[in-house]
Amino acid sequence: MRIRAITLGQIIPFLFKNESILSFLQDRLRNFSAFGKEFSDMLKEYDIEVDTKRICSQPLFSYDNKLFYEKNLKETLIDINEQLLFLQQVFKDYGIDYFACTMMRADHIQELGIFEKLLLNEIPQFIQNKRNFFTSLPVASADKGINLTALKSGAKAIKNLSDPDPFNNLQFCISANVKPNTPFFPAAYHLSEKPGFSLALEMADEVINVIEESDSLKDAQLNLLAKFNEIYDNLTKIAEKAAREFDIEFKGIDLTPAPYPIANKSIGTAIEKLGIEYFGANGTLTAVALIKNSIPVNKEKAIGFSGFMQPVLEDFILSKRLSENKFNLDSLILYSTMCGAGLDVVPLPGDITEKELFYILLDICTISVTLNKPLTCRLMPIPGKSAGDDVEFDFEYFAPTKIIDFRRIKGENKNDLFSRNDKNLKFL
Repeated sequence: MRIRAITLGQIIPFLFKNESILSFLQDRLRNFSAFGKEFSDMLKEYDIEVDTKRICSQPLFSYDNKLFYEKNLKETLIDINEQLLFLQQVFKDYGIDYFACTMMRADHIQELGIFEKLLLNEIPQFIQNKRNFFTSLPVASADKGINLTALKSGAKAIKNLSDPDPFNNLQFCISANVKPNTPFFPAAYHLSEKPGFSLALEMADEVINVIEESDSLKDAQLNLLAKFNEIYDNLTKIAEKAAREFDIEFKGIDLTPAPYPIANKSIGTAIEKLGIEYFGANGTLTAVALIKNSIPVNKEKAIGFSGFMQPVLEDFILSKRLSENKFNLDSLILYSTMCGAGLDVVPLPGDITEKELFYILLDICTISVTLNKPLTCRLMPIPGKSAGDDVEFDFEYFAPTKIIDFRRIKGENKNDLFSRNDKNLKFL
C-alpha cells in the first residue's frame, strides 16, 4: 500500500491579478509545503510511501462571481487560460505535483447561459500544454437530476480533447454526485474557506493479500473489512496529528483500493483470486460487490468514492483481459452499478461520435442519480484506432491494451434525446 495522493483543498481568488493571488496564497503554500514534508516523514515511519502531493480548489465559475466573469467574455477566457499557466508554475515551485479545478457545478445550474457554454467550449484550450492541470464537469446529482445541456458539452469536450493528443483526456472527467474533498483526480474540488486535506490510497495489493489468506468468501469479506478498518484507524491517527500541527483540517480518507499496472497490484487480480475465472466472466459483478461492500462507509472520515475502482488502462489484469476480448463497455457499465468510480481511463475508438459519447455518459449519470452514488467518466477516444486495435502509452501508470468495443449508433433520428432540446432530466 502507498498513499496515491495527499490532496490539499484551498480557495483560490481566480481572476484577481497574479500578484494578488500569489500574495494571498504564499503563506498558505509555505505551510502546505512544510505540512507535506512532515506528514510524508511521519508516514515513512510506518513504511508508507507518498506518491504525489496535489491541490484542488473551488469551481472556476460560480454564480457568486457571475458579473465579474461576464464583463468581457473573450478577455475573461484569455485571462483564465493565462492564470492557469501561472498557478501551475506556482504550485510546482512549492512541491505540489498536480492541480485540479472543477469548471462549474453544472448540476446546480438549471440552464446554461452564454458564458457557461463558452467556458465549457474552452476546456481543451485550458488543458493543452498544462500537464499538471486537471478539471472536471459535475453534471448530475441525486437531488437536481441530470443537466443534459452540460452533458452534451462534456461529450463535445471529450471528443475535442482526443485529437491530436488523446492523452489530454487523462486530465478531464464528467462527474455525478461527487462531493467536495474527494481526493482522486480529476473529480476533486474544495468549497470551504478553511484549507483541508484528504487521502487517496493505492492498495489493491492489500486486497489481494487478504483474499489469498482467506479460506472462504465469508472469511474474505470479514478479513477485508478488518483490513480496511485497520488502515483507516492507523492513517486517521497520523493524519489528525499532522492536521493539528499545521492547522489544516483533515477531511478524510477515500478507502477505494486503487490499483497500479502490475499483476500483484491489480484489482483484476483480486477479482480472479476470489474464484472468478477471469475479469469479465459471469460472476465478476458478484466479486465487485463483495469487495465494494467490504469497505466501511459508516466511518466519520470515510469519504469520496470509497468503493471499487476499475480504471482499465491503470490496471494490469483489466488491460490484459480487454486485450483478450474478455469484456466490453457494457460489462464496465454493469459493474458501475456496484462500484464507486464508474468508467475510468477507458480507451475508445477514435471515430466515436459526440452522440455516442453522450449516451455512454448518460447511462453512468443515470446509475449515479438513481442509486445515489458518486460516479465519474474519464473516456479516452484514440484517433486512428478501432475496436480491437492495440494501444500503448509511454506512461508509468498505463498498461498496454486494446481499444474497447461498444454498441455503435447507426442512422439519424432527429427526435432522439441527443437531438432534442430537453435541458434537464430528473426522475420521478
